Amino acid sequence: MNGKGDKWRGGWNYKYAGNFDKIFNKEKVMERIFIFDVDGTLTPSRQPMSMEFGLYFKEWVKKNKFYLVTGSDIRKLQEQMCYFDIEAEALFTCCGNEMWIPDPHIVNISAYQEYHKEFKPPNQLLTYLGEQLRFSDYPIRAGNHIEDRGTLLNFSIVGRNCSLEQRKNYNRYDNQFEERKTIAEFIRKQWPTLDAVIGGQISIDIYPKGNDKSQILEHIEKRHPKGEIVFIGDGIENGGNDYPLAHLMDNIDGCDWHHVKDWKQTMKILKEYDGEV
Repeated sequence: MNGKGDKWRGGWNYKYAGNFDKIFNKEKVMERIFIFDVDGTLTPSRQPMSMEFGLYFKEWVKKNKFYLVTGSDIRKLQEQMCYFDIEAEALFTCCGNEMWIPDPHIVNISAYQEYHKEFKPPNQLLTYLGEQLRFSDYPIRAGNHIEDRGTLLNFSIVGRNCSLEQRKNYNRYDNQFEERKTIAEFIRKQWPTLDAVIGGQISIDIYPKGNDKSQILEHIEKRHPKGEIVFIGDGIENGGNDYPLAHLMDNIDGCDWHHVKDWKQTMKILKEYDGEV
Protein backbone atom coordinates (compact mmCIF):
# COMPACT_ATOMS: atom_id res chain seq x y z
CA MET A 1 0.00 0.00 0.00
CA ASN A 2 1.21 3.44 -0.83
CA GLY A 3 -1.66 5.67 0.17
CA LYS A 4 -1.47 9.01 1.94
CA GLY A 5 -1.79 7.33 5.29
CA ASP A 6 1.25 5.15 4.70
CA LYS A 7 3.28 8.09 3.45
CA TRP A 8 2.34 10.02 6.57
CA ARG A 9 3.13 7.13 8.90
CA GLY A 10 6.44 6.58 7.14
CA GLY A 11 7.38 10.22 7.68
CA TRP A 12 6.29 10.33 11.33
CA ASN A 13 9.12 10.65 13.85
CA TYR A 14 9.88 12.16 17.23
CA LYS A 15 10.62 15.54 15.65
CA TYR A 16 7.07 15.75 14.35
CA ALA A 17 5.58 14.21 17.47
CA GLY A 18 7.18 16.84 19.67
CA ASN A 19 5.81 19.63 17.48
CA PHE A 20 2.34 18.20 16.91
CA ASP A 21 0.54 21.17 18.46
CA LYS A 22 2.59 23.68 16.51
CA ILE A 23 2.17 21.82 13.21
CA PHE A 24 -1.60 21.69 13.59
CA ASN A 25 -1.90 25.13 15.22
CA LYS A 26 -3.28 23.63 18.41
CA GLU A 27 -2.43 25.39 21.64
CA LYS A 28 -2.31 23.40 24.85
CA VAL A 29 -4.77 25.10 27.17
CA MET A 30 -4.08 24.52 30.86
CA GLU A 31 -7.20 23.85 32.87
CA ARG A 32 -7.83 26.69 35.35
CA ILE A 33 -9.25 25.74 38.73
CA PHE A 34 -10.55 28.31 41.21
CA ILE A 35 -10.64 28.08 45.00
CA PHE A 36 -12.85 30.54 46.84
CA ASP A 37 -13.14 31.54 50.45
CA VAL A 38 -16.82 32.25 51.11
CA ASP A 39 -17.47 34.86 53.82
CA GLY A 40 -16.33 38.28 52.61
CA THR A 41 -15.16 36.86 49.27
CA LEU A 42 -18.28 35.52 47.53
CA THR A 43 -20.80 36.89 50.01
CA PRO A 44 -21.12 39.78 52.45
CA SER A 45 -20.00 38.74 55.92
CA ARG A 46 -22.40 36.04 57.28
CA GLN A 47 -25.02 36.94 54.68
CA PRO A 48 -26.31 35.23 51.54
CA MET A 49 -24.80 36.02 48.16
CA SER A 50 -26.00 39.34 46.76
CA MET A 51 -28.49 39.31 43.87
CA GLU A 52 -26.04 41.11 41.57
CA PHE A 53 -23.23 38.65 42.16
CA GLY A 54 -25.63 35.69 42.15
CA LEU A 55 -26.80 36.53 38.62
CA TYR A 56 -23.20 36.80 37.43
CA PHE A 57 -22.08 33.64 39.26
CA LYS A 58 -24.98 31.65 37.82
CA GLU A 59 -23.47 32.06 34.33
CA TRP A 60 -19.86 31.82 35.52
CA VAL A 61 -20.28 28.35 37.06
CA LYS A 62 -21.46 26.95 33.71
CA LYS A 63 -17.95 27.26 32.25
CA ASN A 64 -15.60 27.07 35.25
CA LYS A 65 -14.53 24.54 37.89
CA PHE A 66 -14.22 25.68 41.48
CA TYR A 67 -13.81 24.62 45.10
CA LEU A 68 -15.00 26.33 48.27
CA VAL A 69 -13.03 26.56 51.51
CA THR A 70 -14.40 28.19 54.64
CA GLY A 71 -13.92 28.30 58.38
CA SER A 72 -17.66 27.74 58.82
CA ASP A 73 -19.45 24.41 58.96
CA ILE A 74 -21.45 22.93 56.07
CA ARG A 75 -24.79 24.40 57.23
CA LYS A 76 -23.51 27.97 57.38
CA LEU A 77 -21.80 27.61 54.01
CA GLN A 78 -25.00 26.43 52.37
CA GLU A 79 -27.02 29.23 53.94
CA GLN A 80 -24.77 31.78 52.26
CA MET A 81 -24.17 30.13 48.88
CA CYS A 82 -27.79 30.05 47.66
CA TYR A 83 -27.46 26.51 46.23
CA PHE A 84 -24.33 27.33 44.20
CA ASP A 85 -22.41 25.00 46.53
CA ILE A 86 -23.96 22.13 44.55
CA GLU A 87 -22.00 23.30 41.48
CA ALA A 88 -18.61 23.05 43.24
CA GLU A 89 -16.18 20.19 42.68
CA ALA A 90 -15.86 19.82 46.47
CA LEU A 91 -16.47 21.77 49.67
CA PHE A 92 -13.87 22.19 52.40
CA THR A 93 -15.40 23.33 55.68
CA CYS A 94 -13.90 24.12 59.10
CA CYS A 95 -10.69 25.40 57.48
CA GLY A 96 -10.28 22.24 55.41
CA ASN A 97 -10.76 19.82 58.29
CA GLU A 98 -13.87 18.46 56.59
CA MET A 99 -14.27 17.64 52.90
CA TRP A 100 -17.65 17.24 51.24
CA ILE A 101 -18.62 16.15 47.73
CA PRO A 102 -21.82 17.88 46.54
CA ASP A 103 -24.67 15.51 45.75
CA PRO A 104 -28.18 16.97 45.29
CA HIS A 105 -29.70 13.51 45.82
CA ILE A 106 -28.77 13.49 49.51
CA VAL A 107 -31.70 14.84 51.51
CA ASN A 108 -31.22 18.05 53.52
CA ILE A 109 -27.44 18.41 53.27
CA SER A 110 -26.91 17.76 49.51
CA ALA A 111 -23.37 16.45 50.03
CA TYR A 112 -21.55 13.42 51.40
CA GLN A 113 -18.57 13.69 53.71
CA GLU A 114 -15.20 12.55 52.36
CA TYR A 115 -13.28 13.04 55.61
CA HIS A 116 -13.51 14.58 59.09
CA LYS A 117 -10.53 15.45 61.33
CA GLU A 118 -11.65 15.44 64.95
CA PHE A 119 -10.22 17.96 67.43
CA LYS A 120 -10.82 17.98 71.17
CA PRO A 121 -9.72 21.30 72.70
CA PRO A 122 -7.73 21.15 75.97
CA ASN A 123 -9.66 22.08 79.10
CA GLN A 124 -7.02 24.70 79.95
CA LEU A 125 -7.70 26.40 76.63
CA LEU A 126 -11.43 26.52 77.32
CA THR A 127 -10.70 28.02 80.74
CA TYR A 128 -8.47 30.70 79.16
CA LEU A 129 -11.13 31.62 76.59
CA GLY A 130 -13.72 31.90 79.35
CA GLU A 131 -11.44 34.33 81.18
CA GLN A 132 -10.96 36.45 78.07
CA LEU A 133 -14.71 36.54 77.64
CA ARG A 134 -15.18 37.84 81.20
CA PHE A 135 -12.35 40.34 81.25
CA SER A 136 -12.53 41.88 77.76
CA ASP A 137 -13.22 45.62 77.77
CA TYR A 138 -15.63 45.25 74.87
CA PRO A 139 -19.10 45.70 76.43
CA ILE A 140 -21.41 43.61 74.20
CA ARG A 141 -22.02 39.86 74.71
CA ALA A 142 -24.51 38.54 72.15
CA GLY A 143 -24.19 34.81 72.82
CA ASN A 144 -22.53 31.78 71.19
CA HIS A 145 -18.97 32.77 72.09
CA ILE A 146 -17.21 29.38 72.09
CA GLU A 147 -18.39 27.17 69.23
CA ASP A 148 -16.96 23.65 69.06
CA ARG A 149 -17.29 22.49 65.45
CA GLY A 150 -15.76 19.10 66.12
CA THR A 151 -12.71 19.82 63.99
CA LEU A 152 -11.89 23.31 65.24
CA LEU A 153 -12.87 25.78 67.95
CA ASN A 154 -14.31 29.16 67.01
CA PHE A 155 -14.06 31.91 69.63
CA SER A 156 -15.71 35.32 69.58
CA ILE A 157 -15.83 38.04 72.25
CA VAL A 158 -18.97 39.70 70.87
CA GLY A 159 -20.53 36.31 70.05
CA ARG A 160 -21.70 34.74 66.81
CA ASN A 161 -25.33 35.60 67.65
CA CYS A 162 -24.58 39.30 67.21
CA SER A 163 -26.52 41.46 64.78
CA LEU A 164 -24.94 42.80 61.60
CA GLU A 165 -24.50 46.20 63.24
CA GLN A 166 -22.91 44.64 66.35
CA ARG A 167 -20.60 42.67 64.05
CA LYS A 168 -19.45 45.83 62.29
CA ASN A 169 -18.98 47.67 65.59
CA TYR A 170 -16.82 44.92 67.05
CA ASN A 171 -14.75 44.71 63.88
CA ARG A 172 -14.03 48.45 64.13
CA TYR A 173 -13.10 48.01 67.80
CA ASP A 174 -10.82 45.09 66.98
CA ASN A 175 -9.12 46.95 64.14
CA GLN A 176 -8.24 49.68 66.64
CA PHE A 177 -7.21 47.59 69.66
CA GLU A 178 -6.17 44.30 67.96
CA GLU A 179 -7.88 42.21 70.60
CA ARG A 180 -8.13 39.09 68.46
CA LYS A 181 -4.50 39.34 67.36
CA THR A 182 -3.37 39.52 71.01
CA ILE A 183 -5.48 36.51 72.03
CA ALA A 184 -4.34 34.46 69.02
CA GLU A 185 -0.68 35.21 69.67
CA PHE A 186 -1.03 34.11 73.31
CA ILE A 187 -2.72 30.84 72.32
CA ARG A 188 0.05 30.00 69.83
CA LYS A 189 2.69 30.70 72.47
CA GLN A 190 0.95 28.90 75.35
CA TRP A 191 -0.10 25.85 73.28
CA PRO A 192 2.67 25.22 70.72
CA THR A 193 0.81 22.33 69.08
CA LEU A 194 -2.16 24.58 68.25
CA ASP A 195 -2.67 27.36 65.78
CA ALA A 196 -4.99 30.34 66.25
CA VAL A 197 -5.86 32.67 63.38
CA ILE A 198 -8.25 35.54 62.79
CA GLY A 199 -11.44 34.31 61.16
CA GLY A 200 -13.85 36.67 59.43
CA GLN A 201 -14.83 39.91 61.18
CA ILE A 202 -15.36 38.84 64.78
CA SER A 203 -13.78 35.50 65.64
CA ILE A 204 -10.67 33.35 66.03
CA ASP A 205 -10.29 29.84 64.60
CA ILE A 206 -8.29 27.40 66.75
CA TYR A 207 -7.10 23.97 65.56
CA PRO A 208 -4.04 21.66 65.62
CA LYS A 209 -1.04 23.20 63.89
CA GLY A 210 -1.06 22.33 60.20
CA ASN A 211 -4.80 21.66 60.08
CA ASP A 212 -5.42 24.94 58.25
CA LYS A 213 -6.70 25.82 54.79
CA SER A 214 -3.36 24.91 53.18
CA GLN A 215 -4.17 21.21 53.65
CA ILE A 216 -6.76 21.30 50.87
CA LEU A 217 -4.23 21.97 48.12
CA GLU A 218 -2.93 18.39 47.96
CA HIS A 219 -6.47 17.07 47.43
CA ILE A 220 -7.10 19.54 44.61
CA GLU A 221 -3.75 18.92 42.93
CA LYS A 222 -4.43 15.17 42.91
CA ARG A 223 -7.68 15.82 41.06
CA HIS A 224 -6.10 18.33 38.64
CA PRO A 225 -2.39 17.46 38.33
CA LYS A 226 -1.87 19.71 35.30
CA GLY A 227 -4.22 22.52 36.23
CA GLU A 228 -3.55 26.15 37.00
CA ILE A 229 -4.94 26.87 40.48
CA VAL A 230 -6.20 30.31 41.52
CA PHE A 231 -7.22 31.13 45.09
CA ILE A 232 -9.30 34.18 46.03
CA GLY A 233 -9.85 35.17 49.66
CA ASP A 234 -10.33 38.16 51.93
CA GLY A 235 -8.18 36.84 54.79
CA ILE A 236 -4.73 36.67 53.18
CA GLU A 237 -2.82 39.92 53.59
CA ASN A 238 -4.37 40.69 57.01
CA GLY A 239 -3.07 37.49 58.62
CA GLY A 240 -6.45 35.77 58.46
CA ASN A 241 -7.25 32.10 57.99
CA ASP A 242 -6.71 32.35 54.20
CA TYR A 243 -3.02 33.14 54.64
CA PRO A 244 -1.65 29.58 55.09
CA LEU A 245 -3.08 28.45 51.74
CA ALA A 246 -1.84 31.52 49.87
CA HIS A 247 1.61 31.19 51.50
CA LEU A 248 1.87 27.55 50.39
CA MET A 249 0.84 28.46 46.85
CA ASP A 250 3.66 31.03 46.67
CA ASN A 251 6.13 28.16 46.45
CA ILE A 252 4.31 26.06 43.86
CA ASP A 253 4.39 26.58 40.10
CA GLY A 254 1.01 27.02 38.45
CA CYS A 255 -0.57 28.57 41.54
CA ASP A 256 -1.72 32.13 42.09
CA TRP A 257 -3.80 34.00 44.68
CA HIS A 258 -5.68 37.28 45.07
CA HIS A 259 -6.56 39.12 48.27
CA VAL A 260 -9.92 40.88 48.02
CA LYS A 261 -11.93 43.14 50.28
CA ASP A 262 -15.40 42.02 49.12
CA TRP A 263 -17.43 40.15 46.50
CA LYS A 264 -17.34 43.13 44.14
CA GLN A 265 -13.59 42.85 43.85
CA THR A 266 -13.92 39.09 43.37
CA MET A 267 -16.32 39.65 40.48
CA LYS A 268 -13.90 42.13 38.89
CA ILE A 269 -11.06 39.60 39.08
CA LEU A 270 -13.19 36.83 37.55
CA LYS A 271 -14.19 39.13 34.70
CA GLU A 272 -10.52 39.91 34.09
CA TYR A 273 -9.75 36.20 33.81
CA ASP A 274 -12.60 35.85 31.32
CA GLY A 275 -11.36 38.85 29.33
CA GLU A 276 -14.45 40.90 30.10
CA VAL A 277 -12.52 43.84 31.58
